[in-house]
Amino acid sequence: MRPVIGPDISFYQDEPSTPEGVNFTTMRSVSDFLIVRAGQNLWVDSRFSYHYSESKKAGLPRGSYWFFDSRADPKKQAELWVQTLGNDLGELPLWADFEEKYGGTYKGWQNWYVFLERLRTLVGQKEIGIYTAYYYWRDNAPNPTSQAASLEYFHRYPLWIAHYNAQKPLVPKPWGENEWILWQYTEKGDGKLYGVESKQIDLNYFNGDEEAFKARFKISGPPISTQFRVDLSVREGPAVTFNSVGVLKQDDIFTRLAASQDGNWTQIKREQDELSGWVNNAYSVAIPAPIPDPDPDPDPDPDPDPEPTGRMYRVTATSLRVRSGPGTNFGIIGGLSLNEIVEEISINPDNTWMQIRTQDGLTGWCSREYLVAVDAPPPPPPPASDYAWYRVTASSLLVREGPGTTFSVIGNLVRDDIIAAIGPETSSGWVQITRLDGLTGWSSLSYLTNLGLTQPKSIRQRFFLGATYFRREYTTPRTMVAHVLALDLQAAKFSFFVTPESQSGGISCTRTTSRFLSEFSQYIAINGDGFSYLPAGSVTCAAGDPVKVNGYAASNGKIYNTKAAASMFINANNEVTLEKPKGSVYNAISGDRIILRAGKRVSDLAIGVPDPRTAVGLTQNGRGMILMVIDGRQPGYSEGINLHELVDMLVAFGAYSGINMDGGGSSSMVVKGFDNQPRILNSPVDSNVRGKERSVANHLGIVIK
Repeated sequence: MRPVIGPDISFYQDEPSTPEGVNFTTMRSVSDFLIVRAGQNLWVDSRFSYHYSESKKAGLPRGSYWFFDSRADPKKQAELWVQTLGNDLGELPLWADFEEKYGGTYKGWQNWYVFLERLRTLVGQKEIGIYTAYYYWRDNAPNPTSQAASLEYFHRYPLWIAHYNAQKPLVPKPWGENEWILWQYTEKGDGKLYGVESKQIDLNYFNGDEEAFKARFKISGPPISTQFRVDLSVREGPAVTFNSVGVLKQDDIFTRLAASQDGNWTQIKREQDELSGWVNNAYSVAIPAPIPDPDPDPDPDPDPDPEPTGRMYRVTATSLRVRSGPGTNFGIIGGLSLNEIVEEISINPDNTWMQIRTQDGLTGWCSREYLVAVDAPPPPPPPASDYAWYRVTASSLLVREGPGTTFSVIGNLVRDDIIAAIGPETSSGWVQITRLDGLTGWSSLSYLTNLGLTQPKSIRQRFFLGATYFRREYTTPRTMVAHVLALDLQAAKFSFFVTPESQSGGISCTRTTSRFLSEFSQYIAINGDGFSYLPAGSVTCAAGDPVKVNGYAASNGKIYNTKAAASMFINANNEVTLEKPKGSVYNAISGDRIILRAGKRVSDLAIGVPDPRTAVGLTQNGRGMILMVIDGRQPGYSEGINLHELVDMLVAFGAYSGINMDGGGSSSMVVKGFDNQPRILNSPVDSNVRGKERSVANHLGIVIK
C-alpha cells in the first residue's frame, strides 16, 4: 500500500529576502495533500493568502490550521480564522493546533473548548480536527479519571498527532490507538524536494490508502500524485548537500547499514547491484524494519516553543536579524533593536548562534556576537536627547498655543514640574514643551531652568488640581521604575468609583484599565483585586471574559461580593478607609493584603519576590492618598519590588496605612490625557509582552472637579 503523504507549511517555508515563493507545481508532483497555517494569536500568517490560493491552482487538496495562543481571546482567534478563509474553507478539515506554552490569560483546556465551540458556530457542518502531541495533550487536557466527561467532549474531533522518530504514533486519550487521521512523523523532510525554500519541512501520513483518503474527504478525479517518489536520491553522505551516487525506484528492496547521528538519514545497500549510500528516512517508508532510535525515550513533542534557560541577553547592535535557523543561510523571520532584551533557549554546537525568545513570543536564531548577558556590566546611560529637560521655577507657568503672549493659554505648569522640550529654544526666549499626559505647547524660558539633555531619574508633574505624578528610577537594590500619584483630597473635589458587576451574582466581564477609564469617564485609574475565571461556557460576556473578584467589592452602593478580604472602603461622602468602613459602604475594592498599619509594616508580612506591584496608601490625617505602581519582569528596565521594599516606598511618600492590590501582569496606572484619551503611565507586562495591558476584573477610578 502506497503511503499517502503531505506537508504542512507556514511563512517559515518562504524566504522573505528572495522574490521566489513556494513552487507548488513541484510540491504537487510529490504530495497528496497540503495543510497551510492560517495564523496565530490575532495575526494572520504573512504568506497564507499566497500559499492557500496557489496550492489550489496546483490541484492540491488543502486544509488549514490555526496555532491557538493563550495570550489572545479564543473567540476572537476563531473569528479571525474564519474571516481569513472567507468562502474557501478548503477540502480537508480545519485543524485547531494545541501545543503552545505561553501561559497566557487564556491558557487551559477550558479555553480550547471556547475556541472550538465558537469555530463550530461559524463554520456549520465543516469538519474541525485537533492537532497535538501525546505528552502535551496528556499534561494539559482534562484528566481522564476526574474529568472524564470533559475529556470525552474532544473525542468528536478527528486527531492529527505529532510524534517523531517512531514506527507508529503514541495516541492520547480519548482517542484509540489507531484512531488518528493524520500523523506528523517528521519535521525534517527535504524542503527542496517539496518545492519550498526552507531546508526542512514537516511531513504527515494519512491513516489509510489513496482510495480511503479520497473517500474520507470526498475528493474525486485522477490519482492525486502522479510522480510520487518515483526516484529517491542516494547520496554520498547524510545530507542533501552531498552528491547523488544513484537512485532508488519505488518498491526497491535494500538493506539498512547504519543511521545518521540525528536519526534522519539511513546508510543503505541495494542488493541487486550493491548501490550504497545515504537516503532520507522521509522517503524510505516501504521498508518495514524501524531505524534504531539513538534516544530510547524521546519526547514526541514537536516543541515549536522550546523551554528557555532563564538567562537574559541584551542586543548590542542597532538592528539584529532573527532567523529560522543557526546561520545566514536560514530565512529571516523577524528583527531586534538596540538594547532589546531576549531570553536564551539554546546555543548551537560551535557557540556562534543563539536560539532566543523575544518578549512578544518570537522564537528564532541570532548571531551571538551581538548579544550580551544582562548580568554583564551595565550598558552606558541612554544617549542624550536632541532637546533639553527643564524645571519650572515659577509658582505657575502658562502653556500657550504658540511662542508668545499673544497666543491662547491651553494649560499651566507649577513650580518644580520637570518637562521635556520637543524643539530648540527660540531667539525670542520660548520653547515648545510636552508633559506626560499629552499637554503640548509653548512656555517662556524666563521661568525654566535647563537640566541638560539626559532624562532626569526623578520626574514630577502635576496633572490635575490636587494630583501630582512622580516617576522615579532606582538602581538599588535592583533596577526599578516607580510611578506614583500623590493626591491631596482636600485640594479639590474627589469622587471615587469601582467597576460595577456586569451580570447579577457578582459576575464581572474583564476589561483593561484604559478601557475602564474611558468607558466610565474617569480621570485616574489603577487595577484592583485579583480574580478567578468562570468555567468555559457557563456565562458569556459581550466583551472580555466572565470572572469573579477574589474579595469584597461594591460599586455606587451595590455590594456584589461580600467575601472577607483586605479591603478599601469608600462611603457616599467619598471618605476612604482601609480595613473598616466609615458608615455605609458605597464603593469598595479589595487587594492582596494589608502591608502597612499605623505607620509600621505588618508583623507577619512575607518579603516576597520582586514583581510588578500596585499599592494604595493613606496618610495619617486621611487627607492624602498615594497610588503606586512599580514596573517589573523587564530586565534592563525594571525588575520589580518585594513587599518589604514596597512598604518602605509607601512610607517615603507619606503613607501611614497601605494595601497591596493585585500585581504582576495586572499592574496598570492610567490617566485621562490632555486630549481626553487614556494615557498609560507605567509599562505593563502581560504574558511577558512589554507594554501590553491585561484585562482584569475591577478597577479603582477617580474623578477630580
